[in-house]
Amino acid sequence: MAKKRKKDKKPEEDYEFTPPEFDEREFLEKELRDTRAAIMTVGLAVLFGVVAGVVTAMAPALTAIAFIIGIAGIFSLKFLYELMGVDISGFTKKNWAGTVVTYFFTFLAIWVLLINTPFADLTDPSIDQATIWVSDGTTLTGIEYKKSETTDALTWIPTDPNATLDDIIHTSSSYTINITARIADAGGIAIAEIALNSSTSSYYLMTKGSAGKYEYSINGTQLAGQSVLTVFIHAKDKHGNERLFAPGSIPVTP
Repeated sequence: MAKKRKKDKKPEEDYEFTPPEFDEREFLEKELRDTRAAIMTVGLAVLFGVVAGVVTAMAPALTAIAFIIGIAGIFSLKFLYELMGVDISGFTKKNWAGTVVTYFFTFLAIWVLLINTPFADLTDPSIDQATIWVSDGTTLTGIEYKKSETTDALTWIPTDPNATLDDIIHTSSSYTINITARIADAGGIAIAEIALNSSTSSYYLMTKGSAGKYEYSINGTQLAGQSVLTVFIHAKDKHGNERLFAPGSIPVTP
């Protein structure tokens, strides 16, 4: 049998890619519009960040109001663009999303910057690492205020595991009791003082030592007639923020 002849293939048509026509004027106008919008967005965010920062610094209780002020700025963006003659008719959802994100994080950065040092200080001083060193003229014993491994609660614990808390502090004249605590604040400490046995009794200035520690010493005879030693440490920073630290009582032996 004669073989069937293959059908002749049709010649492939040549395909020529034609790039879309580039409108340089339209491109430049779009870039200029986007740049103006970005500058206005950042400027408005800075303005609202400053307002929120001032409100928070003057009245920390109004922090939530300050945040609402910042959010309100988002809704004023469209009005600002129209006021400044920015054509936003071509804005897509992507454009608006990017604008809102830029505004929010710029506002947040300015706000946070202005409510922290060196512009403001809204944080109370920290008081920790309280330790009482007791010397009987021969032996030095420490009592630390820290978490108990058994109760997981903060309490006074002797540094010497063989010491008994009830028998460390005596009212004898040979005993010296040195009370120390680390007191810190980003804006600097203005006052560090201590009162004994009552938060309403007289306060005495503590002496600043090394590593942010403050200390105050008394003699055992100053505890005569008392069954416990209770410590109250009060600190105030340079911006008026303050904290009262009351770590509890330690037994005193007559």
